[in-house]
Amino acid sequence: MTGFKSGASDDDPLGSGDSDTETDTTDSSDITGAQSSTLSSGEPEVDSSQDKSSSSSPELPWIFDRSSITDGREKTVQLHLQQSTLDAQRQAKSDVESALGETVKKADLREAAIIVGLQQADDVTGILEEWGYGR
Repeated sequence: MTGFKSGASDDDPLGSGDSDTETDTTDSSDITGAQSSTLSSGEPEVDSSQDKSSSSSPELPWIFDRSSITDGREKTVQLHLQQSTLDAQRQAKSDVESALGETVKKADLREAAIIVGLQQADDVTGILEEWGYGR
């Protein structure tokens, strides 16, 4: 028993014809991105109860200090995205990975994009106006 309601894990909001064949199989947030509210510092909150003394560096970057993609992400938020948004995400992921020279988890990309978006409220407002808000 996995702890999920019957049929919950079979839910595919993109349909079974989705051709997204990304190789990031360890990212548990393919459809349901895991985000937390990290607006104040721009960095994910780290559980202060974790024992940091066992690491050789007292301030490890978050991606190295966590044991899974969900560490430090207390809330899972389901995202239903337009195909154009998924296409933009795929392109941005490729661009970011090229710039960094390493693979980036989709959950990390999505959360970073949300943080940047929330810091750019004017740009977010512009998109929402294009969608019909503020009329």
